[in-house]
Amino acid sequence: MFTEYQHTSGEHCGSASLRNLADYYNWELDEASCFGLGAGIGFGYGESETASRMMMGRSPFLETAFFDNLGITTVQKDSQSKETAWNAFENQLKSGPVLCFVDLFYLPYFGSSTHFGPHTIAVIDIDDNSVTISDSEFDEPQTVPRATFDNAWSSDHGFWPLERRWLAIKNSTPSVATDTATLAAIEQATKTMLDGGKESGSGGVAAIRTFADDLPTWTTFDDMQWTARFAYQNIERRGTGGGAFRQLYATFLDTLGSDAGLAADFGERMNRIADDWTVLADILKESSETDDAAERMAHLTEASDLAYTLANREEALFSDLAEAV
Repeated sequence: MFTEYQHTSGEHCGSASLRNLADYYNWELDEASCFGLGAGIGFGYGESETASRMMMGRSPFLETAFFDNLGITTVQKDSQSKETAWNAFENQLKSGPVLCFVDLFYLPYFGSSTHFGPHTIAVIDIDDNSVTISDSEFDEPQTVPRATFDNAWSSDHGFWPLERRWLAIKNSTPSVATDTATLAAIEQATKTMLDGGKESGSGGVAAIRTFADDLPTWTTFDDMQWTARFAYQNIERRGTGGGAFRQLYATFLDTLGSDAGLAADFGERMNRIADDWTVLADILKESSETDDAAERMAHLTEASDLAYTLANREEALFSDLAEAV
């Protein structure tokens, strides 16, 4: 185990894992900064095997974009055979912690009956029998059998394929100044939110509007209550930092964004947007808890109206950010 690695829990698995690496390599970045530097804000919506509909408020490229924007050289692999992946993974662990992307359903310390991935963790030790995981959801590192870890690491379930993917640091010295990286990350985030993130898999503002359009139809789903409950969790719980990840992004705009010369009102506007995502989540929670069909429809219609408003506000905010950077 890396004796200088300090495990600390956090708000979101990806940004907290990056923050733990930042502490290990002395990059002096907090979790919200890591989330923002990774252009982590996004929005995806569609069908899923876990619930009839699933939404996610972050982009799929958070971890890789973080390193790219700071000019930190990494090495990553996926889709290798089991033997090749494990050999490369174990060899990489000789040099430092390794980020891996897993399905938490298979991790016994979660006790989850729901497939959910990719969940980002850092592996900090390995032996012939077990793997030691720095998982930001827990106060202490967790140890699991190698076979259990492989099940989580190679799961077919998730927002996008896991395929034994790992990512590690090759050269830990950033080659891009933090202010420059901040502006580049914000520009990247504006493209994701305004242009639909065609290369990222995130639908951005357009996907929020699709979500708003679709909400009233949820009453036709056999699993309507679970779909609404799961959406509530994906906005307010499940490692989002609150408000569909918008609270983390607001803090980033308040801190590194301001340091890079952006006006203070950007963070303030995102804070208010995050608060209203929390309101929307609570409406969905209420809809999941009633057996009255009329009440369900009323809740979903209210959530739909609020989602439209949020889409308009986010479009305006990211348009203004695009002009500012």
